Amino acid sequence: MTLLVEETENRRRRKLYVLLCVISGILLGFSFPPSPLYSFAYVGLVPFLFLFERLNNIGSLLRYSYLMLFVFHLITVYWVGGFTHLRDQYLVLSGVGLLAIHPMFYWIPLLAAHVVRKRFGTTAWLVAFPFFWVGFEYFHSLGEFSFPWLTLGNSQAYDLYRIQIVEAVSVYGLSLLVVTFNVFSYAFIRNVALQQWKFTEARSLSLLFVLILLYVVPFVIGATLLKRYDSLFEGTPVKVGIVQPNIDPFEKWGEGSDSRWEGYTNQLKLFFREIRNLSKDSLDLIVLPETAIPFHILLSQNTAYYNLFKHEVDFANTPVFTGLADGYYTDSAHASVTAMKAGDAYFESFNSATLFLPYVGNGPVYRKVVLVPYAERVPYAKAFRFLIEPLKWGVGISSWGKGTEQTVYDLQLRDGTATPFSGMICYELVYPEYVREFVRKGATFLVVVSNDSWWGNTSGAYQLAAYTGLRAVETRRWIVRCANGGISGVLSPAGRLISGTSMYEAATFSAGIKSMETETFFVRHGDFVGKGCLCASILIVVVALVRKKKHETIID
Repeated sequence: MTLLVEETENRRRRKLYVLLCVISGILLGFSFPPSPLYSFAYVGLVPFLFLFERLNNIGSLLRYSYLMLFVFHLITVYWVGGFTHLRDQYLVLSGVGLLAIHPMFYWIPLLAAHVVRKRFGTTAWLVAFPFFWVGFEYFHSLGEFSFPWLTLGNSQAYDLYRIQIVEAVSVYGLSLLVVTFNVFSYAFIRNVALQQWKFTEARSLSLLFVLILLYVVPFVIGATLLKRYDSLFEGTPVKVGIVQPNIDPFEKWGEGSDSRWEGYTNQLKLFFREIRNLSKDSLDLIVLPETAIPFHILLSQNTAYYNLFKHEVDFANTPVFTGLADGYYTDSAHASVTAMKAGDAYFESFNSATLFLPYVGNGPVYRKVVLVPYAERVPYAKAFRFLIEPLKWGVGISSWGKGTEQTVYDLQLRDGTATPFSGMICYELVYPEYVREFVRKGATFLVVVSNDSWWGNTSGAYQLAAYTGLRAVETRRWIVRCANGGISGVLSPAGRLISGTSMYEAATFSAGIKSMETETFFVRHGDFVGKGCLCASILIVVVALVRKKKHETIID
């Protein structure tokens, strides 16, 4: 009878644990764009924290945390595998891999918190937990396995008021705010619910007051900053045109089709038509999306196509910034691991962009530096070269070469002045420090070219567009977004999307922006919050490992 009661109690407990994991995963998942429920992030970890304190062995911790994180991933990045159209088996495979494997990365901060809890007790791990989480987020933005898409601060991209503080603390400071609020909320609910504290006593009221401050103060600061940048009129006016062609990304590349070059020609004709239409508006710059030119137009064998493009730029008398495929031939001695055999030579291909200038030709070619793991390049390809051939994507873009330099272009405006700007390609936008470096090098406004059409009308494009607003606020720069299938537009230094397009519409329009030269605290000093949390995390773990285990203590 006793065994039956114990088994029943264990089942009930496991169901409760699963429920807590699922609730946390749902709250975190629905706090990210395009959901407007961004405030869920402030309490999303609370149910799991109640469970975490009750998990005494590592096996249970890994199992239950994986469930929570899998639900979080499933809601937030379900789109990565192209499951809505199932048109490419490699996309599906990589999407399944991300959903199944990436939650395990988050075991790092949770295991660190587990060690501290075992060594020092409840109060210590609660104090350390925000540093562990944010330190891990920053660490996970480094190296070729990095994937900072799910940084908790990103969930707040639609909160125009509170995101204004990222001009000083970056998105990782926003993450620290969110995780700290979760921990304080848990501590308050735990102690009051367990009647450790009375609701009306000083400790409870003090913690409640701190929670109010954490939520309200960033709003008040943000409201002031938002008003300032919404009414900011300084800066040199720049008029830009944007072409969103809405070309099917699979047809765009046309691999294996007899009419591939006919398709390329038709795409160029579409852009030529739109460039001519936009040139009537006396623009300073026209922007085309990522790989708008999907073949190696800069190679000598494609000189005829190059001259056609150059002719249209000359006729429009307007600089054109465009994404394109770029590459070069080399011999076996100098070929990288991602170079493809081409006859007696090797060919290295890059996802690139460049600025075409009227009556000049093209300027420096910017080659994408931060590549999407597996989708664009096998991480640490030299060490894992055996994966390169099997994992080549069907459309031929999973073995891009890796660029090495950030480029700043000098744009001559119609009023006779000049202003420097930089362009980046799609996924690179997710990295605050990387975007910051463009501004440090002198860019007075930024351009992002993208192709968001691989995944259908799903959350991915909305998330990337929302994250653009965070980079605009961090750097206080106007950002021009030009996507193949959406979302295109311009974002102000306040993070507002202006003149934005809808998903999957062909659109051509112009908008006014301004070049700005001021530097924010973040631009001057970088991600001191993320770096500080990472250093603090390492120090805490080292101390915990060298100290003897102590009995757990209760928050008091």
